[in-house]
Amino acid sequence: MNEVVLFPKTNIRGTIKVPPSKSYAQRVIALSALSQDNVVISNIGNSEDVQAAKKIIASLGVQFIEDNDSLIVIRPIENTNQPIEIDCGESGLSTRLFSAFSLLFDQEVIINGSGSLKNRTMDMAIEGLQQFGKNVISNDGKIPLVISGKTSNYSVELDGSISSQFITGVLLVAPFLNKDTEIVVKNPTSKPYLSMTLELLRDFQLEFDQSGFHYFKIEGNQEVARPVDYVVEGDWSSASFLTVSAALGGEVELLGLKKYSKQGDRRIIDALEKFGASIEWNRNDLKVKKNQMIPFEIDATECPDLFPPLAVLAAYANGKSTIIGSDRLLHKESNRATAIQTEFSKIGIKVLIEDNKMHIYGGTINRDKVVEFFSHNDHRMAMALSLFSIGSTAEIIIHDSGAIDKSYPHFYDDFNSL
Repeated sequence: MNEVVLFPKTNIRGTIKVPPSKSYAQRVIALSALSQDNVVISNIGNSEDVQAAKKIIASLGVQFIEDNDSLIVIRPIENTNQPIEIDCGESGLSTRLFSAFSLLFDQEVIINGSGSLKNRTMDMAIEGLQQFGKNVISNDGKIPLVISGKTSNYSVELDGSISSQFITGVLLVAPFLNKDTEIVVKNPTSKPYLSMTLELLRDFQLEFDQSGFHYFKIEGNQEVARPVDYVVEGDWSSASFLTVSAALGGEVELLGLKKYSKQGDRRIIDALEKFGASIEWNRNDLKVKKNQMIPFEIDATECPDLFPPLAVLAAYANGKSTIIGSDRLLHKESNRATAIQTEFSKIGIKVLIEDNKMHIYGGTINRDKVVEFFSHNDHRMAMALSLFSIGSTAEIIIHDSGAIDKSYPHFYDDFNSL
């Protein structure tokens, strides 16, 4: 899909079942590939990132059956001692997570991908693998990575300042290494994502010790020798765009969210409450209603994927809002800081970035002309920019709109149904 035209919306109303969390789905797919007994993963979804993870474990010799929206893993990784090539598509999590799988093998492992992934840094994975004793050849710190040599060191210090994704990979793999692993994490960020990983280890009854998010000790030679049935919970990242649409234009009920989820993007609720929206829970179903539109300040350092929907929320507020943590936006599918500045300027919204803060001067949206936005081939930008059709008097056009397939392929269908 190269472009989509969205017509003005004046009254948002509807009920939507939230898609499953691709962050949880990718992690549990990876863990299932290491389990000795059958694993059944339900509500897995069909995002491109999930499809990439399934292809990766298939390339590692994992045997599984797909049944509707479930994945049944019946045989784990088979080590053939042949060189291994892992194609991660455009999944940033997969590149960093599955690069840690090379610790399980002595033979050469090649990590590759496509699209914007070729421009994203892999330094944290490269430096981490080298500490484990691996030899790594890269394309100036980017993919493809050629990883070789034996894992010879099991006490490492990993940098978490840019991303927690490689640390997640090590945490998932470490129980299956032949020795105990000690990990010291410098500057841990995205702690909610690490919490999700640790929750999965507990769900699979794998043993580890931790001291906050700075130190982990994982016992080696563990097994998952019992059947596991795992249901992927609803995705707060996807839900954030739908909750914002309700706060801007009416009322939406979202089904299938976990109220006390460890997903960091659950913080969208904090922003909505500061904005003045009405929030109502009925077990795991959430209803958001439009009310006030108050400028707000929120720290999104631990949940940088929320910046695009938060920025739209701020654009509709009557005054200056501030989102802290803009330094985290440089290594995403696009440079989201400059992407937000560029696209928001097209509708008269000033965005100023300074000292790790994004200041958005809301309430000045130009609603009376056709606007052509560019997604920057970034799924979260495409979804966020779509929300500007709410309250507009002219259609908007999103170029490179197919970027949504990475995480929420049915977003436009769901959004247009409101």
